[in-house]
Amino acid sequence: MAKKNNARVADNKSVISENSNFALSEAFKAIRTNLTFALPNHLKCKKIMFTSAYPSEGKTTVSSNTAITIAQTEAKVLLIDADLRKPKSHTKFGIENRVGLSNVLSGMVDVRDAITPSGRLNLWCMTAGVIPPNPAELLSSEKMRETLELLETMFDYIIIDTSPINLVSDALDISAMVDGVVLVVKYKASTHPATKEALSKLEFVNANVLGIIMNGVEVERDAYYKSRKGRYGYGGRKYGYGYGYGYGYGYGYGYGHKKNNKNDTPDSND
Repeated sequence: MAKKNNARVADNKSVISENSNFALSEAFKAIRTNLTFALPNHLKCKKIMFTSAYPSEGKTTVSSNTAITIAQTEAKVLLIDADLRKPKSHTKFGIENRVGLSNVLSGMVDVRDAITPSGRLNLWCMTAGVIPPNPAELLSSEKMRETLELLETMFDYIIIDTSPINLVSDALDISAMVDGVVLVVKYKASTHPATKEALSKLEFVNANVLGIIMNGVEVERDAYYKSRKGRYGYGGRKYGYGYGYGYGYGYGYGYGHKKNNKNDTPDSND
């Protein structure tokens, strides 16, 4: 496996750690539990794909934090950035995006040489690698299927971050190779028609949709939790996550215009 490169600074604002807000950490633990029970009969590696209807809905942040939270259970986890058009997962961990999935699928490197330690216990990353001219063809290839089958023998969970589903077909091709799909939407920025379109596309290819995660939900000021020492406030209006059903929407994807939202959070470009 490749060694970690510390040349980049990790995006610590959007990934959870031991110092993260309690409500945020608990939200991802709840997501972890729901995903675990959504695939109860899988004795082998569990492969879960994350996508969104459009960009700027936080799919990369949500998939990264989910991978971190699952790894906290001592499961061996691999986070793959399969967004070969506008990759961002490497920025969450301060990893150089030089060799990754695209290099493996094109036959340039061995799969083991594209796996990098994330800096978090039990979590490894495979970045997107060099942006190719034919991402859809690479991701739908037999080589992609063979790569996932090999990685299944090495990890307990594989979390895959993919392209927005309403703009390109890349994620639809991958959905047939995984055990389940999670759709990420954004609070106060998502619409019913866009999410309905995304779900219809997943249904058309018979994808196993595990649920929808709503990103950027505001937590009320008076929310608190109780420990042995008493009550501890979360403090102010924070951003959390909800697991269930919601709606998604966005613009652009490296090709055209992008909607600016004054309420965008640090993960707004995912």
